[in-house]
Amino acid sequence: MADAVVPHSALAQKTTSQDASTLVKAKSAIKYLIDPKTGPQPSRLRTRAFLRSLRYFTIFAFWRLVRYAKYAAVGALVAAISGTAIASVASGAAFVIAPTGILGGAGVGLLWAIGKFGWRRATARMKKRGEHDAHANPRADEHASARGETGESDVRPPRADPW
Repeated sequence: MADAVVPHSALAQKTTSQDASTLVKAKSAIKYLIDPKTGPQPSRLRTRAFLRSLRYFTIFAFWRLVRYAKYAAVGALVAAISGTAIASVASGAAFVIAPTGILGGAGVGLLWAIGKFGWRRATARMKKRGEHDAHANPRADEHASARGETGESDVRPPRADPW
């Protein structure tokens, strides 16, 4: 009913001016979003805080995606080169480099753990065998005990694992 009283041209002019002011506000907000130091600031504190936070989050997310893209590119390149180089030497090695599926990965992980356990056990046995070989000469042991040398050290050397 109110629209019937207002002339059509006045209503069109009112909506056009509202659209223009909204467009001006949006442009200034985008300029503020791109660089808060240049251009006019939005009048409301909430708008400024929101735009500044959105800007910081966008920059953070962009650089995080760039970082992950670099990691993915380097990983894909290394996997492609090593996979083709090792697969050309031994075709069965490709499964160890990149096992297929969850069960394949779990199987390779289990084999790795068993190998690591076996390596530690073997080095411990070799170390003990070396200790027994050192005490194989009873005369040298008697001379060492007469001089007060025990032959045992309290300091253990660091464990050397290939992993």
